Amino acid sequence: MMELNNTIRGLLKNAVEFHVHFAPDGLTKRKNDAFELLKEAKSVGMRAVVLKNKSFGTGAIALLANKYCDGARAIGGITLDSSVGGLNPEAVAIEAAMGSKIVWMPTYSSKNDPNHMNTKKQKIRNSISIVDTEGILLPEIIEILGIIKENEMILATGHISRNEIFILFKTAIEMGITRLVVNHPLTPSVGTRLSIEDQIILSKMGAYMDHCWVATRPKHSRLPISDYVTAIKAVGVDKCIMSTDFGQVHNPTPLEGFRDMVQGLLEEGFTIEELEQMIKQNPAQLLDLDGND
Repeated sequence: MMELNNTIRGLLKNAVEFHVHFAPDGLTKRKNDAFELLKEAKSVGMRAVVLKNKSFGTGAIALLANKYCDGARAIGGITLDSSVGGLNPEAVAIEAAMGSKIVWMPTYSSKNDPNHMNTKKQKIRNSISIVDTEGILLPEIIEILGIIKENEMILATGHISRNEIFILFKTAIEMGITRLVVNHPLTPSVGTRLSIEDQIILSKMGAYMDHCWVATRPKHSRLPISDYVTAIKAVGVDKCIMSTDFGQVHNPTPLEGFRDMVQGLLEEGFTIEELEQMIKQNPAQLLDLDGND
């Protein structure tokens, strides 16, 4: 068990891990399986963990974890990658029926994803766009937005491009979708690095910025913490979420990463109240935890 001072202990209590990976994962090895992750989170009093997996939707695992694992609450979601059939309304509807809360647009399968694909098969898999050649949202996306609206789910951007984000959110807002999240807006290695101006505009549209701590790590983007500080101060803590995006085998455990993230932000001068806004209140509000606890 990691050593925690009283300040860190207080911040971890009732915190929500909004973006984390786990095993089993058919695409890559992971640090912890879902039950281990949830038990560790509960050991420090965390409230909930959003289970993200690029191989499959996580609603079923979340249901089983909440029934059989004595851990923090598990919350499911789905990424619209080639592994689930891409832009697949039926897969989204199934996840909604199982209580999943988040729909991520394509990640590794996004045409915008900067990963270098070596084989023809990989390049085909890395080719999904949510718009047609005229910049119009595809019919499948409109159907998926309808499912998100009906089930009050969260619409998250995954690794799509800047233009796709703005087109998507404009239509989503017109349809009455209010739970909007931009994933890792500072990290070009997993999608799109948005300007501060874009982040402010999107936040005024109602979107939350999901800042992921993994980008600070040596084997990732080595993003300076000052980049987070600048972006958060510009947008405001009321529209920012801090998560880890951990789960990689070469990194510390997600819980250790969450602790380090909190410590690092404290050292940058964020107050306890500001951190609680970003790791407790904002994600809980998006996930409607108070309404469903």
